[in-house]
Amino acid sequence: TVSLVALCAISMSQKTSLLGSDGESSTPESAYKARLARARSANLNRRQSRTDSSSSALSPESSLQSSPSAPPPARSASKETPRPPPAAAGAAFELLAAGEGHAGAYWSYSEPRGLLGVVDRSQLLRIIDKTGQLLYRVQLPAEGTTIFLGWEKSGAVLAAVQRLGGAFLWFPARPENVQQWEGMQFSTKVLKNSLVKRNSHFDTCFACWSDAGKLMLGLADGNFAIWDLGSNETFMSRTHFPGKHRNAITCGAWTPDGTSLALGSATQLKVSAPIANASWEGTAAKLDLAAGVSGGFQKVSFSSDGRMLAAFAGSSVFRSLGIYSVKEGGVAKNGAMRVLTPVGEVKPSPSLGSLQAALWLGPFTLAVVCATGRVKLLQYLRHEDFFTLAEESCAVTEAGVVTAAVLATGHVAIAHSSKVALWDPVGKRTVQEVDLPKAPKDVRLTALEHTHDLLLVSRSDGSVLSQPLPLLEYVDHQRMVVGDADAAASEEAAAGVGPVQPSLLLEVSAAEGASSRPNMTPLAHCYSPTLRKLAVVNSDSKLLVFGADKAVLLQNPLPLAACVYLRFDPRSGKNLAVALRGSGVALWNGETSGNLNMWTGMTREGGLFMRSSSAKQKEFDPTTACWSMAGQLAVGMQDGSFAVWDSVSSQVSTSGRSGKHSSPVTAGDWRTSLFAPALALASTSTIKVSRGFEAAEWGSTALKLKLPKRSAGGSMKSLPGRAKADVEGLHFSALKFSGGGRHLAVLAAPTSAPRLTQVILYEIQAESEALVASREYVGDGVGGAPFEVCWSGELLVIFSRTDSGGSIRTIRSMPGAVEPSWPPDPRDAPGRMTCGGLSPRGLVAAAFACGERGEVLLFGLPALEPLGKISTPGVPSDLQLHAPTEASRHTLSVAFDGGGVQVWEV
Repeated sequence: TVSLVALCAISMSQKTSLLGSDGESSTPESAYKARLARARSANLNRRQSRTDSSSSALSPESSLQSSPSAPPPARSASKETPRPPPAAAGAAFELLAAGEGHAGAYWSYSEPRGLLGVVDRSQLLRIIDKTGQLLYRVQLPAEGTTIFLGWEKSGAVLAAVQRLGGAFLWFPARPENVQQWEGMQFSTKVLKNSLVKRNSHFDTCFACWSDAGKLMLGLADGNFAIWDLGSNETFMSRTHFPGKHRNAITCGAWTPDGTSLALGSATQLKVSAPIANASWEGTAAKLDLAAGVSGGFQKVSFSSDGRMLAAFAGSSVFRSLGIYSVKEGGVAKNGAMRVLTPVGEVKPSPSLGSLQAALWLGPFTLAVVCATGRVKLLQYLRHEDFFTLAEESCAVTEAGVVTAAVLATGHVAIAHSSKVALWDPVGKRTVQEVDLPKAPKDVRLTALEHTHDLLLVSRSDGSVLSQPLPLLEYVDHQRMVVGDADAAASEEAAAGVGPVQPSLLLEVSAAEGASSRPNMTPLAHCYSPTLRKLAVVNSDSKLLVFGADKAVLLQNPLPLAACVYLRFDPRSGKNLAVALRGSGVALWNGETSGNLNMWTGMTREGGLFMRSSSAKQKEFDPTTACWSMAGQLAVGMQDGSFAVWDSVSSQVSTSGRSGKHSSPVTAGDWRTSLFAPALALASTSTIKVSRGFEAAEWGSTALKLKLPKRSAGGSMKSLPGRAKADVEGLHFSALKFSGGGRHLAVLAAPTSAPRLTQVILYEIQAESEALVASREYVGDGVGGAPFEVCWSGELLVIFSRTDSGGSIRTIRSMPGAVEPSWPPDPRDAPGRMTCGGLSPRGLVAAAFACGERGEVLLFGLPALEPLGKISTPGVPSDLQLHAPTEASRHTLSVAFDGGGVQVWEV
């Protein structure tokens, strides 16, 4: 029979020996029992070898059923039912047949040993050789739940980890013994007592091996434990250990040399210094997850030299990928600290689909394999104190990609349910496609592993296939050259945009409340596609909200003040913000249709700033505002300060001394990022970008730039190097982050000549905390002066107008690629351009004054292809485009000079 010996850490802080010096249990009694078990097993095998198998002998199945409390006997391979030999080279061979209990099984293959380990839903561990022959079976505790099965790199040990059972270690050199590491106690009767009660403190959520033979177990209480095969020592974190997480460990990875460990949980990502020192720097990264949103860090991986880290986070098909630089950042109590700096982010999009795998192709090159069959390549070039990024999107295969892996030859194996494409990332071509045996209906591919000459794939019915690999030439990843980022971004921007068929959803006339009178506050409006509600602030300073049937849901007088901002939050589309000069901010919940709340000041209570309407407090004088995708409202003030209100938690934070501007805040925007969100605010000749998203971090200014004036005269330039010395008197009217957050576009003009507007494009260098100017565009008398900028991914769209016409042009961060514009001659425009906008899906809208009426032209990116036209009853003064939702297509809302608003579905 097989002897199971349970071993564990004696205490939380001291290192203990898992095995004795001779590989046995460290106590004399347990060592004697182990030797006795081996002797009995050897005698049994000798007796069986001298006699033929008979019907009176128990089969492995009947043995397990008759004695469920004891491990099954180790059986000789010659006594198992023979399996047919594998088919000829090139044909797939079924290592494990489909079975009712096999679905959802964990499996792992060891190339050095040529062995496949499988644990099915009944918690039966089976060892199968590369011919499909069953060699050994061990019944793990049936009440447990396996969460991990993996071989140590050399094949010295197979670890099967259960949720509350610890790690079961099977050694091919001693196949009759399975040893158990289960937390805080020794026990040789592993199946006698309740597994759940015995190991409630050792609730394991995640496990992984290092290449150096270290097994890490991540626990539900945020602690972790490590066993080192080489030194035979264990370590477990303590309650107040710096490496402990606040939540359950969900993912982790070792550096290739096995010295440092990254661990992720719901909102934390931590990286250790060399684990021998047990030194952690605390929290290295956080996620910007709103309350109630599922997700968290799911999977992390180091680059080949451990200086870069990729981390998946989010939920389901909407997960994003964050890329970090890993470097030493000081000295902690027990050793050098490791600091993570975000350097990039990849999000799912209509053209990419969900992100299926992130594969490192060297120290600084990453391949992101997407469900649509595209591969996005990112190559980081490290300079002395910052990174630059080259990016390229490649169409490799058809949609339906499940997973991918990097082969020993350097090729990328991209797996579908029916085939595996072998892609050369240097030549950027598919060299061969390997067809898999046809799967039964509704059976899909679930996982992929590989050796130097085999592909191993599993399916949802529990089967595991062995597919020989064709002979491939070695691919040298050092020869990879990745193209420009903006070309890939422009392709993604165009996805999902087709011919336009407008239909009018809602129309409110001036007589019905959407009035706009000359020499008074112009009409302001916004529309929520989620609620299908229209909000307007008319010239009488009255707020009205209309439903889809034009019923008035809210009619509330406001202070007689200019409305500088009116928008529903983009996260839920349910919270409405109205910023009024000198009067504060009005807030309304469109879902509950409650009363209007006025936010007019701040008060400090218990060290936190809270909303206040007290007249004793310093009143707000908003000059600009902006919502984030996470539901945070930032309000810039006349005195240079700002405040942020979180619509989810209702918490408020304010600017510190370093975050405060010396002049009124004129423009702002949020960087939409799951990993490194930020807020940029501009005032006269100054731009500041905050770091982080928690209240205590708003005061930390990462970027501060004073920009020089530029001469007029239509031009498009590339500006090498960093920004020059400051020249006072540059007014910023707009500031926008690119889709990936790598660039910042500003619309600026000298305070003495506000009509001489220009666009300056900056690249954000995270590590050096600086803005690097890359392009600028200065308007002229032909193309017109720029008045609006919008991003679609990494492609910038600029709207310009003249006294009688206007134009649209696109620019990229660096020159070289084709940059379409419309029209060929700005004088060919149907009239004077009055406003423009862009949806996140790449739909462009431009409005023109055509006498007393108007026209709205619609275009698709990246080529600015005309898609349609809408005639309007008045001259458009403002328009807004909204991306499609579950309930509607693109929606376009247009307000007019003489009053009235129309909402179109396009």
